[in-house]
Amino acid sequence: MADTKRFRNKKKQLGQFMTPHQLAEKIVAELALTETSRVLEPSFGEGAFLFAVIEKLLTLGKGTRQEKLERIFTSQLYGIEIDEQLYTQTVSHIRNQYGNVDTSNLKCNDFFREHLDKAQFDFIIGNPPFGGTFDREIEDDIDRLYGTWNGSNLKKETYSFFIAKSLDLLKRNGILCFISSDTFLTINTMVGLRKRLADQTTPVVTHLESFSEETQYGMVVLTAAKTGCADVVTVGGTSMPIEKIMLTDNFSWKLDDEFCKYFEGEKLSDYIVCSSGMTVGKNEYFIRKLLPDGSFSEPYEFVFFDDPITLEKEIAKARLGKISPRQKEKILLQERNGETKRNIRVVQRVVPLTLHFPHPDYKLYNKSNGNIVYAPPSHIVYWKDDGDAVMTFRMNGNWYLHGVGGQKFFGREGLTWQLISTKLNMKYLPEGYILDSGAPCAFLREGIEPDELFFIFAWTLTPLATKILKQVINHTLNIQGKDVERLPYPWWVNAETKRQIVVKIKNMLAKAQHGHKFRSESKEIVELETLFAMHYSEIPNKTKIDRKRNSTNYERPPLFVDMSK
Repeated sequence: MADTKRFRNKKKQLGQFMTPHQLAEKIVAELALTETSRVLEPSFGEGAFLFAVIEKLLTLGKGTRQEKLERIFTSQLYGIEIDEQLYTQTVSHIRNQYGNVDTSNLKCNDFFREHLDKAQFDFIIGNPPFGGTFDREIEDDIDRLYGTWNGSNLKKETYSFFIAKSLDLLKRNGILCFISSDTFLTINTMVGLRKRLADQTTPVVTHLESFSEETQYGMVVLTAAKTGCADVVTVGGTSMPIEKIMLTDNFSWKLDDEFCKYFEGEKLSDYIVCSSGMTVGKNEYFIRKLLPDGSFSEPYEFVFFDDPITLEKEIAKARLGKISPRQKEKILLQERNGETKRNIRVVQRVVPLTLHFPHPDYKLYNKSNGNIVYAPPSHIVYWKDDGDAVMTFRMNGNWYLHGVGGQKFFGREGLTWQLISTKLNMKYLPEGYILDSGAPCAFLREGIEPDELFFIFAWTLTPLATKILKQVINHTLNIQGKDVERLPYPWWVNAETKRQIVVKIKNMLAKAQHGHKFRSESKEIVELETLFAMHYSEIPNKTKIDRKRNSTNYERPPLFVDMSK
């Protein structure tokens, strides 16, 4: 969670991945800098981009080397670095190489704390931090500034907020050129960033074959000219019109001509609603593994007690350690009055109990696994009195435990899959399960025919569905509920073929429940893939639906309107 991130080593805390000098030189060489360009590097680290920019600017314009250096350092080159040690080291290297130059435009500061006038730079170049931690004191403020764009969210990730602030600082027709993780190309939490870039710039994304030994993440170079609304987005040399990108509900930048046709009809979200489950807080206290004979070990007993309320305890559990003045006064009053709240103590037994399931105090728990079609029950959760012990433990924990994900879906029939996987390992979820956050689930919407669950189940087992999901909707290892909802519904399948598919998947499920294990290459899965094949030319146009109406009613802003104000 967020608090855990704050106790990592400095390199991870600051999201530092140093740019190789040769890569920086190659990127800068392709930029059309001029003798008057004003350039900002907002996280210059070891200075790879600074040195590349200086060397290029030295080749431009008139004057002696010393005159050019004076111009560069007084009116052209600007930089910011948060790490004091790196800042001192890099500035020292610059002075060693270029002499006693004026480095007052190179600041040691947090980029988000540095006041810079908007629209003043011709180029903003660099490698912003990835996976870094924000300063707690200003985290909420910068989230308000950069966390949304025209109704869509930007993930509170250091590199995405660096991009957002940098767009404010660019002149009209200025160029943003950043090395970045490729995660922003599809994931739903970056919809706002993709829309902002498309609304304000003409984006071009180039994949890097390699970055450095520091990371195995997919990396790209994002080059974005601040020209106003783009007609196309270019990724890996392929340009895709914005109007087609808008067919995908996640405004995916990895849509291509192969998959466009599938997004012309309904989506799974028209038929199902997906949900994650809950985070228990400490699984070892409440989750038990079932043995093959149905037995399990219970090492704990649970004792409720009255826990004194104190301000110190509440601050320790609050988000960012912050409590409003009104809430603080209320807690202080409760503390002075000696008030308590119900809490639970988990006590280890001297000798664990051996119990058998079914048991009235336990329910099945939907733990993630890599099976497809069906997985027999493997875990249970202590759920006496509707989970009173679990809920009490959570409510007395840190702020992020208080909500109960998916609670209204507990016990319902549905579908489930692994949250972290290279493919969609879909399986049937029988009634009676409590839901875990590591295994998202899908449930039929109210009023939808029951067989639709099995039709969708069959579709999500196909390699084609995984291919669309992993290329267009979310190419990272995460498979969130919203990702599955955004999959195309197989609107192109006729009624007779649909009937065959439902019969086939029910037979497969019955077989799996009797012990048969399916794999993605099983002949039954291959046969499903054939049944779901689209013969596009044979589909009547009236069957195809204009999906623009479902692109979250997104209206592009006028040119150069500053949506951050």
